[in-house]
Amino acid sequence: MTLRNHVHSFFGGVHRGGRYRSFTGLKRHADHPPKRASAKRRRLRIGLIAATAAAALSFGVPPGKQARSETRSSPDEAAQPATQQPRPIPEAGPLGQPKSLEQVGLPAELTRQAIPPDNPQTPDKITLGEKLFFDGRLSADGTVACSTCHDPARAFTDGRPTSIGINGRVGQRNAPTILNVRYNKTQFWDGRVKTLEEQAALPIVNPHEMGQPSMDAAVAKIAAVDEYKEAFQQVFGRPPNGPDLVRAIASYERTQILFDSPFDHFIAGEKNAINDSAKRGWELFNTHGRCNKEADIAAFKTPDLRNVLVTGPYFHDGLQETLWDVIDHYNKGDGL
Repeated sequence: MTLRNHVHSFFGGVHRGGRYRSFTGLKRHADHPPKRASAKRRRLRIGLIAATAAAALSFGVPPGKQARSETRSSPDEAAQPATQQPRPIPEAGPLGQPKSLEQVGLPAELTRQAIPPDNPQTPDKITLGEKLFFDGRLSADGTVACSTCHDPARAFTDGRPTSIGINGRVGQRNAPTILNVRYNKTQFWDGRVKTLEEQAALPIVNPHEMGQPSMDAAVAKIAAVDEYKEAFQQVFGRPPNGPDLVRAIASYERTQILFDSPFDHFIAGEKNAINDSAKRGWELFNTHGRCNKEADIAAFKTPDLRNVLVTGPYFHDGLQETLWDVIDHYNKGDGL
């Protein structure tokens, strides 16, 4: 069994097979494998056969180097086009609908605890949040919605190294998935805020993302729409306002949960839910690879591994195009 097949097999176990586009990015590197590694690197490669290390999907900063700031461009970024054409705003579709709580691996108690007391889930609030999530009118020029960077058809990512905002402005961060985001202790790659409500507000006023000069400006656009005025009155008992707007978006984001993959069924006791290669990957993940160990060397958060086959490019800056690239990066000792 080749390294490529081990990688694909294990991540097939944590991927909802057939729900998102297929992953083909490993083929290019399988045709041109890297040179034989040293004994030390081979030992590390064994531990990363399944590519399941959470640390392998966060970008570590080597000792003596500083992490890139949110606003300062690197020389490589300076060489990139200043603007790119944004895609049409994605629609919700079946993949964007709130997910059922009846999933085999769902942690029931943790799921309940993830709802803040001051923002309880209600059907009408979730519906309002979904509408706002896919509405470009939240952006200054009407071309960017939350779903622009978090497209349900791409497992709530955008498939780009870094995201594209209003006027085609190129950002500096890879868009993380919102699947299972309700369980995050902090938000954004750098963990700068704790709650989804805080997270939902910042892209709206970021000049490289949705570009509104203020939250009040975004609210004014929404408040001019009769449908929104009625919905806010029904859900919150008052006209549109900033705090309620982000409460609604956060409520919708908390419905995007995913615990019904083949891997979840395997953990629940269905031994044939994943194949033998994936089982070997899971064993290595927990033993030689030390993938389940926390690491303090990373400057950015470790992302969720679910649907990792379809959430590339990888790392906070989209530096690695494929899972093979990620594995090779860590096999060489980069970032460790």
